[in-house]
Amino acid sequence: MHVLVSLFKWLFTLHQLVWFVAGGLSFSVITYFYMKFKQDNKCDKLSFTFIVLSALTFDFTILWTYDSYIENEVRAANMGLLVFGGLVVVFAIIAYRLIAKKNNSEVEVTD
Repeated sequence: MHVLVSLFKWLFTLHQLVWFVAGGLSFSVITYFYMKFKQDNKCDKLSFTFIVLSALTFDFTILWTYDSYIENEVRAANMGLLVFGGLVVVFAIIAYRLIAKKNNSEVEVTD
């Protein structure tokens, strides 16, 4: 019983709770985008992969910054925002272009 109580305390302290909530939030966002794009038939596996990479890298960027500020490492927080935030932008642009490319190829021209 003591092990379960210790595990519960460890899981729900503030620091671990932030990571736990961020994991649930990222899962929810990814599921939302998957259902929305699947319903509209706008997304294939490659573009969805970049959407997932973008969402997970965004979460990691936020959590990296949060942890760095908690540990009073402001330079690490700023570098994390720059490097990982840049990756988020790159992944999002690639996903957007793949989705736009798929939508443009589906347009039919009738005479």
